[in-house]
Amino acid sequence: MLAELSFPIPLRRTFYYLLPDELELRAAPGLRAVAPLGKRAAAVGMILRVLPEKDADLTKFKELKSVTRLLDEEPLFPEDAPALAAWMAARWGSPRGLCLGAFYSHAPQEDPVLPPPPQPGLAAPLPQLPELKKFLEALAVEPEGAYLLRLAPLERREAVYPAVFAAALAGEAAQGLLLVPDLNYIPALQAALEPVFPGRVGSWHARLTPKRRAEAWAGARSGLFKVVIATRTGVFLPFKDLSLALLDGEHEDVYRQEEAEPFYQTREVLLRRARALGARAVLASPCPTIESWGAAAGGGLQRFDAVPAARLAGPGPDVRVLDMTEYPGDILARPLADAVRRAVAGGGQALVIAGRKGYASRLFCAHCGWMPRCKECGPGLTLLKTAAAAPVLLCRRCGKREPKPEVCPSCGGRVFRDYGAGTQKTQEALSKLLPGTKIARFDGDVLRGSLKAMKAELESFSKGEADVLVGTRIALRELGAPRLKLAAFIDADADLSSADFRAAEKAYRSFYGAWRLLGAAGELFIQTREAGHYVFSRLTEMDYPSFADGELAARRDFFYPPFSHIVKARFASFDPRGVESAGGDLLKALSFLGADGEILGPVTPPGQEKKRFFSEYYLVKAASEKTAARCLAAAQALVQRPGVKYFVEADPHGFQ
Repeated sequence: MLAELSFPIPLRRTFYYLLPDELELRAAPGLRAVAPLGKRAAAVGMILRVLPEKDADLTKFKELKSVTRLLDEEPLFPEDAPALAAWMAARWGSPRGLCLGAFYSHAPQEDPVLPPPPQPGLAAPLPQLPELKKFLEALAVEPEGAYLLRLAPLERREAVYPAVFAAALAGEAAQGLLLVPDLNYIPALQAALEPVFPGRVGSWHARLTPKRRAEAWAGARSGLFKVVIATRTGVFLPFKDLSLALLDGEHEDVYRQEEAEPFYQTREVLLRRARALGARAVLASPCPTIESWGAAAGGGLQRFDAVPAARLAGPGPDVRVLDMTEYPGDILARPLADAVRRAVAGGGQALVIAGRKGYASRLFCAHCGWMPRCKECGPGLTLLKTAAAAPVLLCRRCGKREPKPEVCPSCGGRVFRDYGAGTQKTQEALSKLLPGTKIARFDGDVLRGSLKAMKAELESFSKGEADVLVGTRIALRELGAPRLKLAAFIDADADLSSADFRAAEKAYRSFYGAWRLLGAAGELFIQTREAGHYVFSRLTEMDYPSFADGELAARRDFFYPPFSHIVKARFASFDPRGVESAGGDLLKALSFLGADGEILGPVTPPGQEKKRFFSEYYLVKAASEKTAARCLAAAQALVQRPGVKYFVEADPHGFQ
């Protein structure tokens, strides 16, 4: 008899091994097996199937090696992990072996000795949360289901989640999984859940020692832990009886694994696993993604708004949208400059968010402030200057180009300017405005530089040593500022004019995050040349449902997720003809698409003529997940042309 094994390696194939007589009766799909692989004498893989030698295609095998031993008596996972891994491989294009390895690669080869379960004790009383009453009642009576939980703007996780897990895990054997976007959240949540489940709250994250990691794995699988708090890889942990899986801050980009294979979106894997296990899944966020909002609108998720009916205590921060067409050429509009001076002079701090690092530019009419927008898909157009030809306007989303206008269609003016300010330019402007004031900067350049310098910049502001912090949107995350009185976005158009179809959603979420950081007497300023954009009409009351409904309608009109699935194919080379030919190969391979989707592109990044390195990308929008998987497979199967690099991904979050 043979065993077909899958190993966590970047090869799109499986391997056949002989089963010794003593292992034939024990071998079964889902068990881990140790076998030689290449130069490794003992590699750990998972058995996909056991079959007679006559049923296997052995043409690629010169000789068959034997399985050395089995590590398990029964499958690690109660659900069909191989089937789930196969779905992940088709959905995001990673090798099946790596997808399956995500489930078992952290499993200890020998189970550690665990302490006996603690004796049941009296749980600590939970706070009364009237806004959660209907949701908690649903959890208590419904054994299965998927939910979208929108939390109140200033709701604390430590108050909400103990009540949620207490309601859902009434059974003695029932277990829960709480996924968080940052491991720094774990200690506070563990302390909040410990009084509810004494001695039965575990944690899982990258900083655990090998011993602690083995204990956490075994504690989840054995049922010792009632609740496990984990970062995104915790979605692959085994559970004896998973009853509730909760994704905290489901909108966070960190839940998308794109740094290394296997690629996946934690939200989708969590929902899929919960269905396989008959467990309940909860996606929680103050500002859910439009994909989740659309799933709730379509009945795929049951939505609960855990938001008090009354407005938050106090008037809330003052929100002011400044139309920069009234302040042509200024980096800081006069009202904002005056407010920054007042805040710092009064002993407060100011947070200034720039559109991007460095310097940036777009086109506008010097007389009336009109900005050109793409007629096909909506975003603002970027001015593309080339040495070989006249300037053109480029849509970074669909790739459409058009000549730079000679006359403004709004006012008839003939003078156009390009504008924009990144973090460095903004820091210079603030230094001139506030001489002698300590101004810190926190952006991608600082992050990629010295880690020590990055921490020093952020901590100087969080501790109140710096009066002003200039940064990109990453500065909003987990920022503490004891004297914060003002927050400002000096170039909101950098987000709203982005090639990313999620631009409006991300911009609103950034505004909302800054608003949450401010006290009741704080001020939030937003500078824009698109003051009529519907995002700004939702800021006065911070009404996320109204914004999300409008954004969902726009996604439907332009055939973007959740109404389609996207595959991005990018080609790069020093040879422009090679790039063009690779694009032609892609279009030919996707000729089957027809009415089931559409293809945008090619989209060419601006300024590449100066670099003498050429690239372009295509966005494939498919009507169904099945069609998208077929497009992804076709793009990955392209025969690569010499000298051309190929980059193919599903559900892209980068569009440059």
